This record gives sequence, structure tokens and C-alpha cells, in this order.
Amino acid sequence: MTMRARLCLIDDDIFVRDAMALGLGDAGFDVITAPSAAAGFDVINREHIDAVVTDMNMPGAGGAQFIPEARARWPHLPIVAISGAAVIDGRNTADVARGLGADATLIKPFRARELAALIERVLQARGAPS
Repeated sequence: MTMRARLCLIDDDIFVRDAMALGLGDAGFDVITAPSAAAGFDVINREHIDAVVTDMNMPGAGGAQFIPEARARWPHLPIVAISGAAVIDGRNTADVARGLGADATLIKPFRARELAALIERVLQARGAPS
């Protein structure tokens, strides 16, 4: 029996969140969703999580606030940042996310299989279950 990686998927848009959760579930992941960074921290604190996918742009604390705090709390936790914007504050979103501690980034729109493949690569690079 293979172990399914458990993901915390953080996105404020319920339609995007549900669609990604469904696609990632179909790809073999166990997905727990959260509508905000604060809710994401709650999930990670109470559940065993193998990786996090977080949106960079959310009301209140977005990925730019979530990623460095999560990295400080859980240095080995794989983090994938997603965004609908290629540029944040005049800077490349991928560069911003990686500078904050994300392992990888993906710009929306993307297919669930693209995200699943990226998560697999990050998990493998970090030696986590996939």
C-alpha cells in the first residue's frame, strides 16, 4: 500500500479551491482545503501535512505573509505558491515567492495535472512521500 501525500490547499476563491482539490484528489493526493492563511495554519497545526499549496493573492494575509511564517515554523515543509498574477508589486511573482521560501510556483490558469506534477517534483526533491 502506497502512502498518499496529504496537502493543505489554501485559496480564498471557493470555485478555484474546490476545482483544484478535486483535480489533486483525482491525481492521488489527500487534500484538506483552507480559505485563508489563518485557516491554513490551523490545518497544519492539527493535521499531518506533507506539503502546502498557497495562493499568493488573498484578502488579509496572503501567500506573501503565509510563506515566511510557515517556513519559520516548519522549515522542511514543501510549499508551492500559486497566483493569478505574474507580477506582484512590479516584481516577478515566482521570484517573490521563492525569495519568501516557496519551493516552486505556478501561475494561473493551469491544469490540475500540471499542479500535481509540480507537487510531485517538490515532494521528491524534499524526500517527502508522494
